[in-house]
Amino acid sequence: MNQTRNRWAMGLGTGWFLAAAMMIAPVRGQQLASASTAKDDELWKRTIELVQQGDLSKAAANAQTLPPTDLTQKVRGWLEEYEKVQAQRKELDRQDFEMYVRYAKERIERKEYALALEKAVRAQDNASDGALFLKEPWLESLVKDSLTEAQRLEGESEWEKAWEIYYYLGMLFENHAEYQKRERVCLNHLRLERIFEKDNKWDEPLRDIRLDMAAHTLEKLGEYYVDENLDFRQLTQAALEQLLLLTESKSAQERFAGLGDEAKRRECQDRLRERLRQVTQSAKLDPRGAAEYFARALDAVRKTVDLPENLVVSEMMRGALENVDDFTSNIWPADWDEFAKHTQGDFIGVGISIIKNAKLGLVEVVSPLEDTPAYRAGVQPGDFILKVNGQDISEYSINRVVDTITGPKGTQVTLSMRRGSEEFDLTLTREQVVIHTVKGVQRDASDPQRWNFWLDKEHGVAHVRVTSFAKNTVSELEAVLSQLRTEGMRGLILDLRGNPGGLLDQAENMSALFLESGQKVHSINGRIPKDNKVFTVKAPGAFRDLPLTVLVDENSASASEIVSGALRDNKAALVVGERTYGKFSVQNLIPVSRVPPAALKVTTAHYYLPSGASLHRAPGAKTWGVEPNISVPLVRKEMFKVYQMRRKADVIGVAKEEEDPLAEPAADAGEEGDAGMGEGDAGEKTGTESADDADKKAAEENLEEDKPKLPPLEQPDKNDRPEVDPQLDTALLILRVTLLGQDFPTLATAATKTPAVHD
Repeated sequence: MNQTRNRWAMGLGTGWFLAAAMMIAPVRGQQLASASTAKDDELWKRTIELVQQGDLSKAAANAQTLPPTDLTQKVRGWLEEYEKVQAQRKELDRQDFEMYVRYAKERIERKEYALALEKAVRAQDNASDGALFLKEPWLESLVKDSLTEAQRLEGESEWEKAWEIYYYLGMLFENHAEYQKRERVCLNHLRLERIFEKDNKWDEPLRDIRLDMAAHTLEKLGEYYVDENLDFRQLTQAALEQLLLLTESKSAQERFAGLGDEAKRRECQDRLRERLRQVTQSAKLDPRGAAEYFARALDAVRKTVDLPENLVVSEMMRGALENVDDFTSNIWPADWDEFAKHTQGDFIGVGISIIKNAKLGLVEVVSPLEDTPAYRAGVQPGDFILKVNGQDISEYSINRVVDTITGPKGTQVTLSMRRGSEEFDLTLTREQVVIHTVKGVQRDASDPQRWNFWLDKEHGVAHVRVTSFAKNTVSELEAVLSQLRTEGMRGLILDLRGNPGGLLDQAENMSALFLESGQKVHSINGRIPKDNKVFTVKAPGAFRDLPLTVLVDENSASASEIVSGALRDNKAALVVGERTYGKFSVQNLIPVSRVPPAALKVTTAHYYLPSGASLHRAPGAKTWGVEPNISVPLVRKEMFKVYQMRRKADVIGVAKEEEDPLAEPAADAGEEGDAGMGEGDAGEKTGTESADDADKKAAEENLEEDKPKLPPLEQPDKNDRPEVDPQLDTALLILRVTLLGQDFPTLATAATKTPAVHD
């Protein structure tokens, strides 16, 4: 494979690195200090190889032995600056590690096990050897005591506190099957405690669910699920156990009169337990037999406590499908439109991205989408939506808000907005909104609806982020790359970090852009014979000779893993970053109702990379996901900084400053989470109470329990990491050196050839 086809790239260049590069003079052949020798050329080639292998420390040392020319000094300067930054990162990691270990031990002394585990998780994150850290005697003792405490809390129905312990244990011991199981059990109890609380619109997501949908779901599971030996007896047991759990929920007993009647409730539970006994003693169940037990259970509930059909069916299906896998689920009628919108990449609406502000309980605009009614009307990040068509939406779920704002094409919707102290109405006409999934470095200053994709235009390096795989993703990407090539693109960083996946054909077609004819992208082997296939590239990719680096992280999943894995295995790109999520399963959407629309999203197959590996993240698995060629792990503080940078780039207008969830108050009132980083937020502070208020509340609870009050413990934790992206910086460095290696395969060529790159 020639040097052009070996498109290995990575790099360094946001912020500090660009500034460092600018201080190095342009390479000019006539400025060579000495003639090239064969030995020097070998050293030069070896330096480039080390960079492309990601061994940047050794490359930096090797570069010191090169003769002092402008070309070698340029590369030496890049590598020295990179090594300097890595040393600074390691020092910050060391300081944080020592701080978190100290904080954890302080919490252990107070027997605050969840808080101690949270600090231990952060210590592990910053440890030089995370596996070795788990063997520390004090940590082993903490784990043992925490498990004892969690079991006690479960016995006392303190589900949230027990969940916190299992949650942090699961973070310490990644993919630990038992901790994951206990965490789900606690969350299930917690959900049932809260779902029926006053003012909670529990029935919104359950509208129009019927028993026949469950029967069809079970039938389709038997027909399509990847494992033809799926145990329907176990699924039915889980469904009935979930229904019994519902009858035991205190909040459900308060909400439904039938459950609140002790005699009726006991009769219902006796009938359900009898059904459960029958299922347990049965030799085997097929889908039809399982559906019959579902029907009998619903009949027993109706004749005793008279719960709504939609609630009973949804709870039984929840219990059953949780025992299938993490990716098989029902798409109920209330979820259908939102699900279709995110897979198709367009919808009818006004074009705004919204969240529910936890502090204020209001619907907040994250950003208007480009070229939409909201953008043209001047909607800004940080605006609040108070009403839709005159209706107060403060108590609406976010899905209900979306349903209310969207509607038929050409119709109008009036949004009552608040911006600062000003309140105003905007009447917008709904139209087709396209969700653009291809983004760049930052928005064009002259036109915020356009992207600037140049990370380093002088060296010809572009940076393209793909946020998901929708039906228009590849056509968007191809158009962007074609334009960039006319503008002088010589190398590409394809950023798939945080990309959860999407449509399989888009992953296949994206991979094909960068591969040769006949190269394999992936294969599928599963339950549906007609879907089994080996996907190979039919024609040479338009960008097959482009030096390419792919960025991935732990939130790159599914379609992102197909692309990164195919390009890595075919040696068409260097993959840089962190191990991906590990979703190597294929889901198909099988209708279970046409009116109203509902479906089963079911795992039908597993896919395999060109190497033959299927690295699915099964419970208890030791290996999973696409391992990068070059690993550049980030600690949580760095992740949050990168997240902030991406969000600021995505927003049209001025992004609202976010509070750093890693920065803790001086007076502790509970642990802080990593909001926005996908690590869960249950139990985190919402900002509705101050640290002092929480301490007062905790003190009152301690008095009620006749326990001695513990004084507040100061454990400040400021996020002092610089606003840089180490993974992107690494990718740019390697891509720059790779391009220089193509321009100057030997040092002798630098004496006769003016480089195509400039500072």
